[in-house]
Amino acid sequence: MPVTSESMTTSRRRIASVSCMHALIDFLCAFSMFGIFHQGNNLFVSFWTYNFCAFALQLPIGILADHFVAESTQARQKIPFLLVSAGILLTVAGCFTNPVILGLGNALFHTGGGIVSIQEDDHAGMKGAGLGVFVAPGAVGLFLGGVITDASRAVVAGGAFLILAALWFVLWNEVRNDPAGSQQEVRLPSDKYAWIVFAGCFAVVVLRSAIGLSVPFAWKTGFWPSFAAVAALALGKTAGGFLSARYGARKTMIVSLLTAAVCYGFKDIPLFGILALFTFNMTMPVTLYTLAKRFGGMPGFAFGALTFALFLGYAFVTGHRNPVPLFGTVGSIVSLLVLWPLVKDYE
Repeated sequence: MPVTSESMTTSRRRIASVSCMHALIDFLCAFSMFGIFHQGNNLFVSFWTYNFCAFALQLPIGILADHFVAESTQARQKIPFLLVSAGILLTVAGCFTNPVILGLGNALFHTGGGIVSIQEDDHAGMKGAGLGVFVAPGAVGLFLGGVITDASRAVVAGGAFLILAALWFVLWNEVRNDPAGSQQEVRLPSDKYAWIVFAGCFAVVVLRSAIGLSVPFAWKTGFWPSFAAVAALALGKTAGGFLSARYGARKTMIVSLLTAAVCYGFKDIPLFGILALFTFNMTMPVTLYTLAKRFGGMPGFAFGALTFALFLGYAFVTGHRNPVPLFGTVGSIVSLLVLWPLVKDYE
């Protein structure tokens, strides 16, 4: 079926809706974890439990979602929409209950939103640009949610829920008016090379997660320097998606990772540190798009696998507190060497 300008606009509107929701969901999770639940003697257990539920569970949820999406054409949009809806409700409920509910809500929303973004990006022929748009706002939401931890739980959660409800209505109206979409075949690739691509992308995301959580910046103290770092990270993810769609994933990956390797060597100078964060995160949509294309018809698996990789990076960092010298520079070069033979420009 040819892609019309109207259908492209619809796809972009859906991606925009779940992207704005993404910022608010992560905002609520950070507000709760660093404020409401950041107390008591079980702080370590609370954070581990939350991160496991929020990140590791996206993989099994995504696999199940792919299975049910394959059951009928109606399920293509209905299943991810239901996941997004359940994720919103459980995230808000988690603010008033415990980290398990909060993390499960996060996992359900991200899986549903990730599937929506992959499906609509593919439908509109955006070549990964939509994926960068979806993944980027989460970092901003996490940062802002961690800043206002002393605010009223009822006011913050209630206000965020009202905005989420408005965005949910936009998405619901889209699904209601176009409930079927097209059926997708869910099957594992038969060629071994697809699994080599999977292993490479998975390993790079583990490494990216560990670098992002452990590399310190001497200048990142106070609100504005920290906000500049988060903005660079988010804008890098967005730019990576658009630039790879325009100039190709391989060129974008090479330029961004080589630049990041150099900038990480001078990371304690603010300009170079910001450039390091910007360029290093440009490969985030590249790895997701590569995996989504290799495992076509399995967007839940592709998205869930890479969020599980993020969790493993978190686990590595919490188990190794000592900073690794030149970790950012070495990690950028290793990422390039791993991805170089795996990433290609898809039509």
